[in-house]
Amino acid sequence: MSQEKLFGSSGIRGDAKEFFTNQTSFDLGRVFSIFLSKHNINGSIAVGMDPRESSPRIKSAFIKGLFYEKREVFDEGVTPIPSMNWILKSNNSIVGSVMISGSHVKPHLNGLKFFAFGEEILKENEEEIQEIFNQEKEKVKFDSVKDSELEVPIEESQAKTSYIEYILSKAKLPFTKMKVVIDAGNGAQSEVAPEILKRLGFEVIELNTNIQNEFMSRDTEVSGDFEELQKVVVNKEADLGIGYDSDGDRVVFIDENGSFISGDYSGSLIAMGIDTKNIVTPVNTSSVAEKTGKEVIRTRVGSPFVVGKMKEIGAKFGFEANGGGIFSEMLSRDGGRSTVEFLNLLNSKNMKASEIVATLPKYYINRDKVEYEWELKDKILEEAKKEFRGIKTDETDGLKIWIDDNTWILFRSSANAPEFRVFVESLNEQKSKNLLKKGLELVNGLVNK
Repeated sequence: MSQEKLFGSSGIRGDAKEFFTNQTSFDLGRVFSIFLSKHNINGSIAVGMDPRESSPRIKSAFIKGLFYEKREVFDEGVTPIPSMNWILKSNNSIVGSVMISGSHVKPHLNGLKFFAFGEEILKENEEEIQEIFNQEKEKVKFDSVKDSELEVPIEESQAKTSYIEYILSKAKLPFTKMKVVIDAGNGAQSEVAPEILKRLGFEVIELNTNIQNEFMSRDTEVSGDFEELQKVVVNKEADLGIGYDSDGDRVVFIDENGSFISGDYSGSLIAMGIDTKNIVTPVNTSSVAEKTGKEVIRTRVGSPFVVGKMKEIGAKFGFEANGGGIFSEMLSRDGGRSTVEFLNLLNSKNMKASEIVATLPKYYINRDKVEYEWELKDKILEEAKKEFRGIKTDETDGLKIWIDDNTWILFRSSANAPEFRVFVESLNEQKSKNLLKKGLELVNGLVNK
């Protein structure tokens, strides 16, 4: 029996057709139910999705697996991923939830993310699910189970509506009147973020907020993916631009001048407004985190690692470089909560977005990625260690080489998609650009060899 590895740094990802077949999706539905039962957790399961083309089919097959295991299912339709965590907090009869989403990866890929025990599952839970999958895979054939013999899901939108009320409750009113452009990429925040901001009294300009239109897969760590939003902010003379990834758990901000604010900076700024002595963030985020006045604890890349460490030390806030803020009240990435907390900060300081970013030192952060075959990972890291010399190295996740006290380069393979990423930071802009170019040349040279 195949023992393929299911989980990457955050959830399960794979080709929508080749990996997420009806059989595998059905198996995973059964497996999640069995996992909950092993923990003596009985009750209903909620399932949501992003609007990519493959999501409805995968969701249908996954739900069929849940039904086979005699679970009641609530179908939440298209909804932001943090709402699938919040539903566990707001409805005690729902004991587990799942989001069908590939997040930022290309439309032909997809993924699954699981929530249980009131939060995003941890790495040890992933190992349990992996073990159950290895045991149960294809034991029951998808085609042998007739739909007529199963229940039908309860279609509703409580995840979305209760999440909206939760986010509204975090706003520190009243807000100064602002003009805001929201770009949801026709993804899961399309019907949620505009409603929240309008109800808070903002003048809202909507951009790509129709889930019936072309699905946009964008990486919140790449400023070029939000060029349209940057232009609209300037052309409409808006005070702020807000952009989301496909499933709505990550957010990026554009200042009034059209400049991209990376997740490193928005996360650090939000952290400064949180009453906590320490914050948790992965090795690939900027050193600007250390300038917040908080103790910074570094982890491997991936929200489960951040969540695990937050629980261990009792931190109230953690964040990732991709714009994913994680709050102790709901231990998973939350683009909506991060949005409101950033707006709270702007309002309390009575500052423009560019002004509040300028209160932190200016690090030049450059990131890029190369599509590649996973088998090349060790070779790339080996060559990078030979090619780049520095004052110290960190192998917490990938290979991070400190060239000097204020300059580093990180070589790291994505665990969710066949992408190799290079991250660079320096106080010197040209040094950062040149170092990234050199790092990418090394990776491309090995990939194209």
